[in-house]
Amino acid sequence: MTPHTSDTAAIAQALADPLRLAILHRLMEGSAAVGELVAVTGTSQPNVSNHLRILREHGLVEAERTGRQMTYALASPSVAQLVEVLTAVAGGPKARDRRTDPVLMQARTCYDHFAGTLGVWLYDRLVDLEAIEAVGEIRGDVALGRHAERWLSVLGADAEAATRTKRRFAFGCLDWTERRPHLGGALAAQVCEQALARGWVARIPGTRAVRITSAGRTGFGAMGAMPGPEGARASVRSNT
Repeated sequence: MTPHTSDTAAIAQALADPLRLAILHRLMEGSAAVGELVAVTGTSQPNVSNHLRILREHGLVEAERTGRQMTYALASPSVAQLVEVLTAVAGGPKARDRRTDPVLMQARTCYDHFAGTLGVWLYDRLVDLEAIEAVGEIRGDVALGRHAERWLSVLGADAEAATRTKRRFAFGCLDWTERRPHLGGALAAQVCEQALARGWVARIPGTRAVRITSAGRTGFGAMGAMPGPEGARASVRSNT
């Protein structure tokens, strides 16, 4: 067994425990202290601490001391994308992020970029408007299209700045509720950051879901009619 294969198997084993996956799903909403993770998982503090130790050893979470307590967060956006893909393959987690939850299905964050109907709609519109080129396979690299500058400026995203980060620029990230790609990577993170800063979306406390505001309906609407909670797929396709 090669070192790379060994590392991959070790990470897969670390993710195989349902409680550790539940912890990672909570951390996709943002950082949390041990007490918060105990409340979410419904298990004891020593048990949660032991699972956090395993996740840290495998580079999946990181910790930062704030006063007397440790705060935990995902180690990188790649971890969030891994959890999202695993969720898609498994058909969705059984507890908090259910595929039948209409709020999460409509609009949520996948760590620091949009997912759900909103995320897939944005990806589709950017492809149709020739701002980006569609990926040939899930997690394939996304290239800029001939109208990238025009439409990315509408979203407040700066492609040149995104290329200067240490992160992967842009790729198709499998959406676990839509089972189709939304945009991932540094470029997608900029789109999400700008939408939050402009008040186009608002976070819903205690969840990864976001609410599209009236300003967001107008802002995103410059790219075409937005899908509503009902019949989202039909709305997306009718506006392509």
